[in-house]
Amino acid sequence: MVATKIFYCFLALISIFFLNACSNNEFKTLNSKYNYIFDYDGFKKTLKIQNSNHAYALFFLTQDCGACDAQIPILNELYKERKFLILAVLNGVKLKEDAQKILLEKKLDLPLIYEAKASSFLSKAVGGIYGVPVIVFFDEKGNRYEKFIGFTPKSILENKTKFLQ
Repeated sequence: MVATKIFYCFLALISIFFLNACSNNEFKTLNSKYNYIFDYDGFKKTLKIQNSNHAYALFFLTQDCGACDAQIPILNELYKERKFLILAVLNGVKLKEDAQKILLEKKLDLPLIYEAKASSFLSKAVGGIYGVPVIVFFDEKGNRYEKFIGFTPKSILENKTKFLQ
C-alpha cells in the first residue's frame, strides 16, 4: 500500500516536471513585432532567448514605481544608442489596454512584455523579484551576468552593456 502511494507520488512529480518543461514560454511584446521564446534550464541556471546569440537584459517594473519611472529614460537611451536588447517586464496588469496606457504614459521604448504568465515565469527564472525596479543582465549563452535592484545610474548600466556586447 505504501509502495503504491510512493509510486503514484513519484509519477505525479515526473508528470509535473514534464509538463513544465513542455510549457510554452513564448511571450508577445506589446510594442514590437517580435515574440520572445525563452529556454530556461534550472540546473544550469540559464535563461536564453531562443534563436538568439546576443546578450540582453530584463527590466522588471510596475505601474506605480517612482524609481522605475526615473530608470526608463536611461534604459530607453541605452536601448537606442547601444542597440542593446532590453525587455521590459510589467507586473500587475491584466488587460492589454491597461498595459498600452502605461506604455504611453511612461514613454517606454523598450519592448514590453505584460502578460501575467510571462511576469511569473521570468521572475522565477531570475530567482524572484521582491521589489522594483530590477534589471538583470544575461550573456549570449543565457547565463545571468548581474542583477541590479533599485535605481541604477546610467554609467553603471552603460559599462555592463559595453562589456556584454
